[in-house]
Amino acid sequence: MSVNKWIQGARPKTLWLSVSSVIVGACSAYPVISGGLYCTKVRTDTSQCPAVEAQAQTMMSRFWLVVLLCLAVGVLLQAAANFANDYADGVRGADAGRGGKEKVTGKPQRLVAAGLATPRQVLTAAIVCAALACASGLAVVLITQAWWLLAVGAACLLAAWFYTGGRHPYGYAGFGELAVFLFFGLAAVLGTQYALCGTTSLFGALCAVVSGLLCCQLLMVNNLRDVRDDAAHGKKTLAVRMGPRAARVLLVVCCVVAYLIAAWLVMMLWLPWGGVLLLSGLGVTWRMISSVFAAAGRDDEESGKRFRTALSDACFQPPYFAVVLLISLMV
Repeated sequence: MSVNKWIQGARPKTLWLSVSSVIVGACSAYPVISGGLYCTKVRTDTSQCPAVEAQAQTMMSRFWLVVLLCLAVGVLLQAAANFANDYADGVRGADAGRGGKEKVTGKPQRLVAAGLATPRQVLTAAIVCAALACASGLAVVLITQAWWLLAVGAACLLAAWFYTGGRHPYGYAGFGELAVFLFFGLAAVLGTQYALCGTTSLFGALCAVVSGLLCCQLLMVNNLRDVRDDAAHGKKTLAVRMGPRAARVLLVVCCVVAYLIAAWLVMMLWLPWGGVLLLSGLGVTWRMISSVFAAAGRDDEESGKRFRTALSDACFQPPYFAVVLLISLMV
């Protein structure tokens, strides 16, 4: 099989979620480090400033190395999860209808379902990506001496496998969105922040909530598209459990909450232009929601086109927030 097929099997469009979460985590860590570098200028009691400034300088000297390693962990771990999902759904038969081309079926091809690779090969790809993610994570721990991050990494590995793997995959029980919120939001953002500056903050926690909600939208749209097939194969996703109508309403709620918190965060950094810049991307969110509602109750080619648009728009939003946050921090 060609290298391009393996790259497509890793679902590269979705990998921006991991990249975005790490960028957001780095943005939330930078003010903490900067505050330490200019300790004598921001504190009235400067007796502890020499030690604080020395620690901040150490953190800044390794800042970009740790960021790159965190990016490697996030991207490789997500690729491992995508391959594991391809493997597990393929052998269970839950990827029926994903053997043909996307333009024909309306759904992206999967390696096992399309017969492009054997289940064993796809599982091997998942293991290799997971091993490389572990190596990158171990490097982060050795550099930062934050040993408890090993537990976070282990939890991420287990979550990646048991999403669709094992006897009782939680992705088949409606907990996929919760896992995305916890691991793409809280764990990725706050884990990156802690690795970079040795602490977490309320600002970082709110950034993590926004990232988690924005990343959840992609899975929610995906599950709304697949709601009929998932129900037929006994895959009780949140959309299946709630019903398509309630799931669409929940999608809107997540969008509104994420944008309200995000607007407040960026305007804290750059008033009012951070909020203006963020809200300029609201048209993409509106198109995503309108596409999902327009495709409701339909199972035809037009519905497939609308869901492809909605999925692309959902993939756009996490990196857009990360870029706006970065710009607001830099100005």
